[in-house]
Amino acid sequence: MSFPSIASLANKCTHCMLVACILFSASANAQSSSHPDAKSPLPENPYLKHQDPWRWDIRSQVFFRAGVYYFNQTQPFDSRNEQINSVWWPMLDLEVIYPVVREGSFYWSPNTEVEATIRAGDFQRETTQERVFTEQTKAEYTLWRSDVREAVHQIQIIHTSHVVVADTVFDHVKAQNLAWPDKWNEEATAFLSPVVDSVGYELAIDAEDTVKTLLDFWVDDGDPHELSELNLVKYLTGKVIEHVQIRKPPAEYSTRSGNRIAGTRFLGGASLSGFVVRSADEVALNGNGTKHDLATLLTSILRSAGVPARTLLCIKTTEDDQLEKATAMVEFAMYDPELDLTFWVPIDVDRLRLNGKRASQYKQWWNYFGTHDELSDYVPVAYYFHPPASYQAFDLPALYGIRSSSPLPEYVIQTIIIDPMVTPVRPIKPNLDAPVQP
Repeated sequence: MSFPSIASLANKCTHCMLVACILFSASANAQSSSHPDAKSPLPENPYLKHQDPWRWDIRSQVFFRAGVYYFNQTQPFDSRNEQINSVWWPMLDLEVIYPVVREGSFYWSPNTEVEATIRAGDFQRETTQERVFTEQTKAEYTLWRSDVREAVHQIQIIHTSHVVVADTVFDHVKAQNLAWPDKWNEEATAFLSPVVDSVGYELAIDAEDTVKTLLDFWVDDGDPHELSELNLVKYLTGKVIEHVQIRKPPAEYSTRSGNRIAGTRFLGGASLSGFVVRSADEVALNGNGTKHDLATLLTSILRSAGVPARTLLCIKTTEDDQLEKATAMVEFAMYDPELDLTFWVPIDVDRLRLNGKRASQYKQWWNYFGTHDELSDYVPVAYYFHPPASYQAFDLPALYGIRSSSPLPEYVIQTIIIDPMVTPVRPIKPNLDAPVQP
């Protein structure tokens, strides 16, 4: 059997490129607060209360197809003449990594395992599944391994996980009395570093120093811990909002045709080429970007100030604008020494920006800082836009990573679908033998 090669297509191509698209669709139509898994397993928290929980199934799909674009040379910029030609990908093995979130400020997972399948070519493959954690922050990912000792032209991975999300009510007055801890616990300490998270490319050597310089400027080279932790976090949140000018959407539509996998039909959603996000040091220097940049800079500033923090990417199921459907929030840790309790507090920094919050207002109560009555519509999917590990993704950051001992294709059409669906509650069957109540 012979397979077409990239070289054999080169004489037809006046333009070869890579395309990525992400599809977000939500089929939510019924509240499921009565679902058995909706009860929070988190420790009782006198500072942050949960209400109105919803239970979600999150079905994520990743498609890869090795290929190149080619088009008629007489009309090279007419998308109607574009085509994608698949090329065969000789493989020895496959590793795919994809994020999982377990529990945090407003969400918890009712399941310890995730479900996963891999199809390479036309067949479902035997896979091994492993829970893995990033080296520093211990953020969780699922690692799938599969032996695929043949040439294939497309691969499909399906990842299903489960999460419960709830609205929050934050006791600002009570939390304001919490002092800085002498030492953070292991989980919180992990989210003090790295100060700057990678978004899929190598960071500048002085990235951490760049963020620290901006922090020192905002606190006049003083000790950030002179403020209470809560006041400092709100003050720095206001400073980040003032610093970053939002100038572009947080995702991009695919601008080219042919970005859907042959033979596959997608219901709902919209084709996106990935997340538009830069590393926090670049945002610190330039002061403009997307709402994802707003969140990643706040995470880095808080870590630089000694506050455990993490960026949380969520799918907002009620958002109609597909480019705005993925939203980035920030969570930070607080500690109660009397209860020996570490807990996370959510910050919807983009909503605070839209509400006009500023650093000078840090002593006020802020809606969407801790308290948030729409979080049951926010389905969390990852703490990173790209796994901080030695796994490759193509084009813009898109959550997953891939690795193989055989060479990866130079051109890959990749598609990611994240589809949160409210879990239906099974009806209780009536007991027909029970006596009728008067």
